[in-house]
Amino acid sequence: MRRIILILCCLLLPIIGQAQLSMSRSWRDYLEMLSEEGEDGVAEDLMDLYDAFSDNPVNLNDTVHILQEFPFINDIQRAFLRSYQMLYGELMSVEELYSINGFDSVTVELLRPLTRCGHHDTWTPLRLSDVLKYGRSNWVTGVGGTVEKARGYREDIYEGDNLRLMWRYTFKYKDRVQLQLSGEKDPGEAFFRGSQRQGFDFYGYSLMLNDVGRNAYSSVYLKRVIVGQYHAQFGQGLTAWSGFGYRMSMGTGINRYAPGIRPNGVFTEYGYLQGVAAEVSLFQKWSMTLFGSYVNRDATLPRNADKDSTIDWVQSIYGSGYHRTQTEIKKQSQLEETLLGAHLGFTSEHWKLGVTAMGTFLGKEIIPATYIYNDNVFKGDRNFNTGLDAVYRRGRLLLFGEAAICSNHAFDSIALNVSPAAVVGGEFVFNNDHRMSAQVHYYSPTYHNLHACAIGQGSNPQNEAGAGLYYQGQLPRRVMVSALAECAYYPHEKYLVYAPSYGKGANVVLSRPIGGGKDLLLSVRYRYKDKGRNITPSRMENGQYLIEQTYRHQIQTDIEYNSGPWRLVTRLGWAHYHGNVTEAVSGLLLYQDVQFRPHRLPIMVAARVALFDVDDYEARLYAVESDFVYQYNSAIYQNEGCRFYLLMKYDINESWNIGVKYAITSYADKDEFGSGYDLIDANHRQQWKVQLRLKW
Repeated sequence: MRRIILILCCLLLPIIGQAQLSMSRSWRDYLEMLSEEGEDGVAEDLMDLYDAFSDNPVNLNDTVHILQEFPFINDIQRAFLRSYQMLYGELMSVEELYSINGFDSVTVELLRPLTRCGHHDTWTPLRLSDVLKYGRSNWVTGVGGTVEKARGYREDIYEGDNLRLMWRYTFKYKDRVQLQLSGEKDPGEAFFRGSQRQGFDFYGYSLMLNDVGRNAYSSVYLKRVIVGQYHAQFGQGLTAWSGFGYRMSMGTGINRYAPGIRPNGVFTEYGYLQGVAAEVSLFQKWSMTLFGSYVNRDATLPRNADKDSTIDWVQSIYGSGYHRTQTEIKKQSQLEETLLGAHLGFTSEHWKLGVTAMGTFLGKEIIPATYIYNDNVFKGDRNFNTGLDAVYRRGRLLLFGEAAICSNHAFDSIALNVSPAAVVGGEFVFNNDHRMSAQVHYYSPTYHNLHACAIGQGSNPQNEAGAGLYYQGQLPRRVMVSALAECAYYPHEKYLVYAPSYGKGANVVLSRPIGGGKDLLLSVRYRYKDKGRNITPSRMENGQYLIEQTYRHQIQTDIEYNSGPWRLVTRLGWAHYHGNVTEAVSGLLLYQDVQFRPHRLPIMVAARVALFDVDDYEARLYAVESDFVYQYNSAIYQNEGCRFYLLMKYDINESWNIGVKYAITSYADKDEFGSGYDLIDANHRQQWKVQLRLKW
């Protein structure tokens, strides 16, 4: 009865929507899938890409190669785009992509906010006078916090206040020069005192130059050089892929179009490389990339490290980026990492080949804690990875793959560990309406790489054998469908699963315009996932831990209205979770969004009212919210209650704009909010933030 009342109450609310300003449904769906998988870092990295290109859209007629930054564009589409331009000339609008093979409506909608069509700019040598005269600057600064004080602040467990402070400066000249500087302080971290006397907890910096020394008389030039914080990403992510990667497909684009070297994200505090990286173009078809890095990583120390000065190892790498408590502060910069790598690439009309080698050298050995799931994790102070990647394209068919090996010595063994990992797959474009792809992969339980991310179910390409099938197309009556099915087997123990296990997953999204126009859109998404998990409490039988298979179903329906200054979204979401032993739990979410951007006024208003009733954390639901540039926010809904937020943005003039956001979440079934050091002695939490932006 309570849930029926919940539904009725929400349906009777005034139509009040949308996420991240004008973000399309396809972007929201993918970001929410990443949040459901706990991949917030990937989502933040993807939002950084979205914000960067929505602010400076790519000219499809000028720098087509930049589309390699987009994870949902494959080599077939790039080839068809280039062929179309050679036959018919420059594109007049993004809508013209619909007439090019391989560009379905989902792909075009993903590209729409990130691209534009303008006249092709004639290439000119890089001159300092042009850079200073025509370069553009962008400054963003913001502050936010929580009204109520959590336990960590009341009891002085956190060293700093509850404010989040951030700033970012970007200077950009076309796609040739980019300078990026940033600083961030997380809530709870000190600011110009205590352990953070340098001010912000994290400072980001990078300088990127493209096409240095290029001219009409030489095919050897510096294609790209980066000084500062950067990422090295090659092949399918098995040999070298620092930072975050996309383990889940966006549509059917499962082939990685690796960018090579690229600057680090705005506020990514973990996983980046730091030093110098350079890509040299060699005789048109060949390229060589060299990269070196030196970083002080955060690491977890043994419990008695304070009392025993002879301890000179760490237990694990710490990747949250938080330095609030004394325990977290002690983990800061405990592990020196030196990395050297190289990539040799060859590109022709149909082939793209690459060989990558990388060595990682640590200042201390990693000796993990003696947990069952740690039996196969990396142990030691150095690791070497070598791999071969290939992509073959012929017409509408694309085949890809990568094979890699690692080589290392564990601290407790004299034997050399040499273990393989491989992934192969293919994509086929039938026409504009139908695309299909498939992949299979095998990652050895003892394959180690501290900087890798490939397609699969796990966060690291290790201890997994699996396959996936993906389809995207248009059915009769203008119904768009995007579907995937994946399965995986884990031959050794892993976290919370102390025996060999398997898992399966499926995701189907159906969408269709309602009526004759495009103003009203109905979409339905179904997601299924099952996986093994320890029986709670843990117990053994015949010397082996008992596990159960758990099952999760999720269904959500969105009705989206987009006309003129109004954008409205209504969602009903439901999740159900159970196991062979675990009792069933479920969750329900209803929200109504509104976004209003009048044509003649320089303001934008976005709001949401959400009601939710969730039995348990395993039945939780996620939804992306409207937010400011370079700030990703995916709200998690659990327990029973309601959430409301209001965001307002005002463009003072062409250069200045300011935005404010207020949100409150209230529980009806609890007297406290949060847990641990974030526990609030109230049934609600209020959050606020302000952001100021200047462009010149």
